[in-house]
Amino acid sequence: MHHDDPNHLLQRRLSEGAFAGLASRRKIPAGELWLGSDDEDEADGLLVVRSGCLRAFVSRDGRELTLFVLGAGDTVRVRAGSTLEARRDSEIVFVPMKAIRDLARTDPELLLWAMPVLDKLLERSLRLVEDMVFADVKHRLIRVLCDTADREGRRGDDGIVLTSPPNAEDLATEIGATRQSVSTVMADLARSGILRRFGQRSMVISDIGRLRRELRAGEAC
Repeated sequence: MHHDDPNHLLQRRLSEGAFAGLASRRKIPAGELWLGSDDEDEADGLLVVRSGCLRAFVSRDGRELTLFVLGAGDTVRVRAGSTLEARRDSEIVFVPMKAIRDLARTDPELLLWAMPVLDKLLERSLRLVEDMVFADVKHRLIRVLCDTADREGRRGDDGIVLTSPPNAEDLATEIGATRQSVSTVMADLARSGILRRFGQRSMVISDIGRLRRELRAGEAC
């Protein structure tokens, strides 16, 4: 992670000095939910993902809408009723907002560090809603693949390698599509040479440049 990245700067600040004693850590196994407490003092705060991957979502009448996906290094404001699902074994750090407000009075620079992080997450959520309304499944899937490559990918000899990538069911839930439609688009990307998958353990995006061009072309339509 780049040292000038807002997430890195905020996490470092939250782990220093007075904040260190106020933060609580928790490990969340894959598939388990993290539920915001009904107690506002305990539920309202900043949640930092130290490792793993979590999905923030809302549900009603048996239907779910993914708001955003958090990877290692991401920070999010959570409130009472917030629901996150660990897509992989994860570790989080939670700092109550009450403590942050108290300390911000003596360290106002902290809020300046937090604003870009929270703005970025809001932008990601609004973009997802926009895609759900206006974009087709292929465009939504390509965006998620590009975002995942930026967040978790490592450069290999054959392209961008994603270790433990989301499966078709995870991707379908994230973009609000059926598993079959996601599998169809994945197969098309594989046939075109953009994507290769090796079981459940790894995926290689062979041509990330072409994938990004397809994303931009879809946004221009």
